[in-house]
Amino acid sequence: MNTSGSNPQVETLLKQGIDAARGGDKAAARALLEQVVEQDQQNEKGWFWLAAVTEDLNEKRICLGNVLVINPNNQRARKLLEQLESPNTASTSFGGMSQSSGGGTNRTTLFVAIGLGGIAITALLILLLLMMGGDDKEKEPAAQPTAAIVLNTPQPVDGATPVAGQPETLVMPTLAPTATITPPPATWTPVPSNTPIPALPPTVFPAPPVSVSGVIIMRSGDVPGDLLNQPIVLLKADGTDQRTVSQVNERGHSPGLSPDSSQFVFVLYAPGTREHLLSLNNLQGTAPRPVSRYWANTPTLQKQDAPSWSPDGKWLTFTAQGMGSPTVDLYRVSLNTPEGDPAALERLTSDDAIESWPSFSPDGLWIVYSADLSKLDFNAASELRIYDTISKRVTNLTTNGAELIETAPDWSPDGKTIVFQALSAGSPQNDIYLISADGTTAPQKIIDSGADDIAPRFSPDGLHIVFSSDAAGNWDVYIYEIATQTIYQITTSPDTDIANDWGRES
Repeated sequence: MNTSGSNPQVETLLKQGIDAARGGDKAAARALLEQVVEQDQQNEKGWFWLAAVTEDLNEKRICLGNVLVINPNNQRARKLLEQLESPNTASTSFGGMSQSSGGGTNRTTLFVAIGLGGIAITALLILLLLMMGGDDKEKEPAAQPTAAIVLNTPQPVDGATPVAGQPETLVMPTLAPTATITPPPATWTPVPSNTPIPALPPTVFPAPPVSVSGVIIMRSGDVPGDLLNQPIVLLKADGTDQRTVSQVNERGHSPGLSPDSSQFVFVLYAPGTREHLLSLNNLQGTAPRPVSRYWANTPTLQKQDAPSWSPDGKWLTFTAQGMGSPTVDLYRVSLNTPEGDPAALERLTSDDAIESWPSFSPDGLWIVYSADLSKLDFNAASELRIYDTISKRVTNLTTNGAELIETAPDWSPDGKTIVFQALSAGSPQNDIYLISADGTTAPQKIIDSGADDIAPRFSPDGLHIVFSSDAAGNWDVYIYEIATQTIYQITTSPDTDIANDWGRES
């Protein structure tokens, strides 16, 4: 992948833009990625992801053309551009990029036409070559089979060198000693549901019954110029008693509740430095403190994100980038040292994958998370992995490559199932899936609204799943009842409402 030099601000914007795209927030992703390519015209990854989130076909062509100008060997961009020029482009989707034939030209395309004259002209030449290439087009290399899970030669991930863009695969953990582990098929095939997947039409769903208990925490609001960060809001699972728990003028994302629902943690946005820092507070808002206090801010960690509590309340796991580290890694910090101790912080991974969205198992022994492998291979996708807190080993839970790009996993209270959002090949939107925690079953889609469905989280009793969707044209919070496949709507305001955790009432 072509890079034009290290610029921390551009790297931060790129990371935030990709996270927003993977999370289904295309508007926020577009705004961030436009800043990336305006500040760094040679940013191959920025142009590629901008092509993924824009809805306009002409803009997609320009973005992908610029990718090929920067790196003519980017076969994925070349293939997508060829698909754009196919006769059926107007009625099909390609490579996970949604399509629209809107004729408007926004500031991104104008920026390309004026600021990147040479690139745009060369991109047009590439388009002509693609359309006229016929049989002379270079054939794309044959797809390699997905690696199977190795059951007899576990190796620790620490110090290991990834091979061919894929991690070494280790023994799958089992929550029951008698469980039999079988590798997933080399080619991923979804298991069909026995009952139809419920659709989410753009209408208001009924409110959940009062028997649905617990509290849900979300980011909610409308902050001009900032689509990723909003005030943190708590409400009951039946949609009542909504109140803001973050302090005045505070905003952030990815809030999580402590096991007893007496505290919350979230990613606080610091507008002065444009940093994202983990912050703790009680639900009365009277005890704000940075999480970095617990490790005395030694070392300094950048890009702090995705905090999640252990079931006993003694640990927080999260992702961050250490000084000098090429990627975001997985960390955990003990909350038993309020006075601050560098030894309270543990760096759990040190590979070239970009870790995100960690979640503890109900016994606290395992952490499931998403690993973005694009740093190893530009064309690589994300997989779900499991970290063993005892042996310090990493296991691949999924190995389906670009067939399914997984993120935002959450462990069920009984430890048997993991729910997550994923983007399947050829689909422009995220859907909600379930997979067995021991990897013995293939992912099964349970929610497909035709829009983006993101951030699923189990209820404390495991009977429901809260998620967020823009199916009604705006980000709202919904509840899915697993037994009946009934969907209830929790929020209906015009603001952005994206839930991230479901806890017991304190």
